[in-house]
Amino acid sequence: MAAIKEMTTKELVSEAVRLDRELKENKRGLDDVKAELQARGLKDIEDRNIKFVRYYAKDGSVSVLDAQSMDVINVDRLKEVLSEGVWKSKVTEETKTTYKYDKTLEKMLKAAFTGDYSFETSLEDFLDTMQDKPDDKQKKLLLKKLKGEYVADRKTLISVFGHGEEDTGYFDVELWHIYKIKNGELIKNFLGSEQVEKAIAGIRNCLIVDSKTGITVDYDKEDK
Repeated sequence: MAAIKEMTTKELVSEAVRLDRELKENKRGLDDVKAELQARGLKDIEDRNIKFVRYYAKDGSVSVLDAQSMDVINVDRLKEVLSEGVWKSKVTEETKTTYKYDKTLEKMLKAAFTGDYSFETSLEDFLDTMQDKPDDKQKKLLLKKLKGEYVADRKTLISVFGHGEEDTGYFDVELWHIYKIKNGELIKNFLGSEQVEKAIAGIRNCLIVDSKTGITVDYDKEDK
């Protein structure tokens, strides 16, 4: 393209039209590609019982996330379910009568609503059942580092066991169980162990959790 300063006004108009048309065509093409990747990602998310999947190519990656949003429909009832201490320390009442929930509390509430938790086994006992069974040193490290977060926990497992990075689906089953176990721990931390199922039932009458699938494209943005 000729230097902009040297172009006539008519040439600039033609160039603007061309670039605008090209931009719109590329956006339509990108939207179509994203839609297909998102559909494939959502299928993998449902098939594997996970919340996140990442696809790789030599020049970048695409992430598909099943994100959840929470809407509390009965604040007074939720106050009754949670202890006064939890409410005061984890919920911020804003001036326009809206409520900002601490991230860990919101994570617990979402897990309780969706059923994405497990009380069946402890994390320590589950680690002993893994196909890649950790030794005592590895187990101690895993108990400390595993948080129930897919991306971070996958990196931890790959680092501890020294393999799995080449297969994007490797450890998915283990990661799903770890996610549910850690959510179960979080629920009991907030609600206690006694009558926890009754408290969970109360939470489910207080709020709504919706899922929305998002997609992110990652690559080196520097000009080659």
